[in-house]
Amino acid sequence: MYAIYILLCADNSYYTGLTNDLEKRIWQHETGFFSECYTFKRRPIKLVWHKIVETANEANRLEQQIKGWSRRKKEALINDNIDELKKLSNYKKESSLALRQAQGQVDILIVGQGISGTCLSYFLEKEKISFLIIDDANNNAPSRVAAGIINPVTGRRIVRTWMIEELLEFSLQFYTKLGDELNIKAISQKQIIDFFPSPQMKLAFEDRFKERETYLQKPVDENSFLHQFNYDFGYGMVSPSYSVHLQTLLPAWRNKLINQDQLQEETFDITQLKIEQDAVYYKDITAQKIIFCDGVQSYQNNFFNKLPFAPNKGEMLIVEIPELSTDYFYKKGMVLAPLSEPGLFWLGSNYLWEFEHENPTKEFYKQAEQLLQSWLKLPFKIQEHRASVRPATIERRPFVGFHPKYSSVGVLNGMGTKGCSLAPYFAKQLAENMSSNKSILPEANISRFKKILSA
Repeated sequence: MYAIYILLCADNSYYTGLTNDLEKRIWQHETGFFSECYTFKRRPIKLVWHKIVETANEANRLEQQIKGWSRRKKEALINDNIDELKKLSNYKKESSLALRQAQGQVDILIVGQGISGTCLSYFLEKEKISFLIIDDANNNAPSRVAAGIINPVTGRRIVRTWMIEELLEFSLQFYTKLGDELNIKAISQKQIIDFFPSPQMKLAFEDRFKERETYLQKPVDENSFLHQFNYDFGYGMVSPSYSVHLQTLLPAWRNKLINQDQLQEETFDITQLKIEQDAVYYKDITAQKIIFCDGVQSYQNNFFNKLPFAPNKGEMLIVEIPELSTDYFYKKGMVLAPLSEPGLFWLGSNYLWEFEHENPTKEFYKQAEQLLQSWLKLPFKIQEHRASVRPATIERRPFVGFHPKYSSVGVLNGMGTKGCSLAPYFAKQLAENMSSNKSILPEANISRFKKILSA
């Protein structure tokens, strides 16, 4: 633990300092222990303000921030004059969280910076609602293991995914705009090359094509990929589909938040959370609401463990295939999806509803390697093997909204395998619900579970 403090000196000036032992440091100032210190010739001194934070990085940032403040602004802090602090702050040049840390206040506390937490924080920023994210940078969180595919059709019957007509256009606009703001490419349009594993699947595709399913297309030449892949029953195409570049997007947004002091990198400790009807308290942070965007962890907390989550485990490989075109997703049992780094592809995934642990398994590695050897004609090299547990739901609908008993506790979760399309849409709905009381789609609103959550 570290303390940032302000002393009032005998000449009526202020001194700002930092220590990991406040009582000892005040004694040192009072006794003139440091002869070269600013306070040595300005004694007696008086402690007029202090703030306890957890990490040295937080403490250093806050100390340097306050040292740069005017006398008037320091006095507003000392007197806990929040309105004056806000009025004196230059939001374009100054870290907003440093000010909020000094105040100990923020509008929304978000737990998790996967795709849901990223999208929610983006829309909260647009609504001018202050927030702080707590995230532990778990490299095996679902959003950091996912391929980032938005596919308009699903299943053996090749049916349209829920709300896809609206979600496709919304997702494209959202990720394009976000990428422009971050100066990165956040989304790319692709075609899915769906190699039929059996004559029955070929017939199923052709039947859906005859029904004028607009997302399905037939190739001019079914032999056009034979120089790269082994396949016996031809292929169909699905378009448009999209690749969301999560490996670039999530770190870029995270760096922005860190630079703006809107993210604390730590494991959220729910035992430190205190809930009241109109406020939440977490360590030294006070917020109006807390929203859990933490994937399967929400399944284990007492607020939402009654929701019908259906966690499932998925594994993937990162494979180097430098000669394979990155213009497509390739599907045959598993999916090969190009990643942001040239020459690298994501291969996955399985869906295990029962599993002993969350770690990668030898069985999946062997299965995936054998698939590559029999399917791919190009040289490849397996670079990495990872696994994660997805926050899927029994209904295959997300959980969005606020707890019926604890109105200051919310959730944006349960996106399953459709997080890249569902998260932006429902993050916007949730942000607008908070800013202007707009409604959340009933099929996603957790008010549909009011009875079991209130029990």
